[in-house]
Amino acid sequence: MPNERYRYRITDPTIAMFEEEGCHIAHVLPAGAIITIDDDDYNESGFVDVNWADKKVMMFTQDLRMHAEQVRGVSC
Repeated sequence: MPNERYRYRITDPTIAMFEEEGCHIAHVLPAGAIITIDDDDYNESGFVDVNWADKKVMMFTQDLRMHAEQVRGVSC
């Protein structure tokens, strides 16, 4: 069964971790940004792998819950 993808809209500027030159650097995802996640990208460390602007970044799961809303009715 293929992974299901979910789309979310960031409602408030939110920190995400980008990998740059082997290090994780914090950047802000702007309000209105659309991100996608795969159903199996949640992990026990408190982070979720997110796709944004053709980049794979990490967000805190709690930030996703507090600062994003699921976009429904749009297929990916």
